Amino acid sequence: MGKHKMRFLMRLLGGKLERRKSDGDMSATTKGERESDDRDCLEDNIEGRMAKAVLLDDLVEAMQMLQGKTRACYSESFDDIGGDDFVEMMVVDGCFMVELLRLYYDSVHTEPPGVANVDDPIFTTPWMLRTLQRDLLMLENQLPFFVIEKLSELINNNKSIDRQAVSLEVLAVTFFDPLLPRKNADSKLNTKKPYAHLLDVFRSTFLKSVREKVDKQGMAQVKMQSHPDGSVGALLREAGVQFKKRKGQDLLDINFAHRTLQIPPLSVDDNTVPLFLNFVAYEQCHDHAKPYFTNYFMFWDSLVNSPGDIQILHKHGIINHALGSNGDVANLLNKLCREIVYDLEQCYLYNEIKESKYRVWWRNLIRERFSSPWTCLSLFAAIILLLLTLLQTLYTVYPYYRPH
Repeated sequence: MGKHKMRFLMRLLGGKLERRKSDGDMSATTKGERESDDRDCLEDNIEGRMAKAVLLDDLVEAMQMLQGKTRACYSESFDDIGGDDFVEMMVVDGCFMVELLRLYYDSVHTEPPGVANVDDPIFTTPWMLRTLQRDLLMLENQLPFFVIEKLSELINNNKSIDRQAVSLEVLAVTFFDPLLPRKNADSKLNTKKPYAHLLDVFRSTFLKSVREKVDKQGMAQVKMQSHPDGSVGALLREAGVQFKKRKGQDLLDINFAHRTLQIPPLSVDDNTVPLFLNFVAYEQCHDHAKPYFTNYFMFWDSLVNSPGDIQILHKHGIINHALGSNGDVANLLNKLCREIVYDLEQCYLYNEIKESKYRVWWRNLIRERFSSPWTCLSLFAAIILLLLTLLQTLYTVYPYYRPH
């Protein structure tokens, strides 16, 4: 991947890295070196080469200023990486991301749209682009968003192509959207929120409708009893709860009303599973990230307990998967939230689970206590006996307090 990153950086700099030393370190070009390079490339448009040389100086200088802030964003100290090497990593990785996002956006907004419009090995190799989309959303691969944003700003200011019309956030959402395609995903960006990294940008497009549903009241832990065959879905159906596919809503916008649990469709495949895992991991690692996806998969963990549950949900069009079997999907959903720290005071789905739980409790009471006519007769007899006992007690005590 290193050669692809350098190729993208060379693309931005006009095809030649004037400032790259033989040992691979990135350092500032001196005035004498620049004048020597200018004489060598006099026939190749001196003004254009000078502009690009200044751009590289600006990139390095900007990253040097952000180096301390960038190091502070990681849990690792990076003591074994020197200042020049760290700045080089910021420049090379950041420019690679900016150029990759831009090229992909251009490819899908040309006529006819398609990655085949870009003459680059990353776009012409079928598996490489999808692999990059997944890898760049891994939590451990994130570069602080302010680094990418600063590089994008400097690149746009020094390039003749006007890219200011398309924000970096929109470029990012367009690039990652094929992992879980949605209509107008970029319109769901939270423009008022500063982003931590690209993973945070893409995650924010799933949260627009659920932010208003966060319930911060005191909550007790919700426990859902299983059906004798291990199926929570079967238990809910016996309790009179209906499942319905919720169309046109965000993935996390689950609703329970009028005995119907409405759930937007969930796709489980090789693209979405790593994506969801990184969303949950980010929420566990970042202090200010609300645990929306953690809540979401805790809900699934309580709802799904067997292959039969997946079969019920698949029948209603709620779960679609490309895994081997329903059992594999059930095991996966149960493992997504293992060994996580779970704050019930921030569970936006608490009310939905609570209402379902009460309905299950009532249904269990009816099934266990009124499963036959004899249990009903016994209950009515007990009630009549209790009333007669109360009346007898009343008539016995009343004369004592109100004597004639």
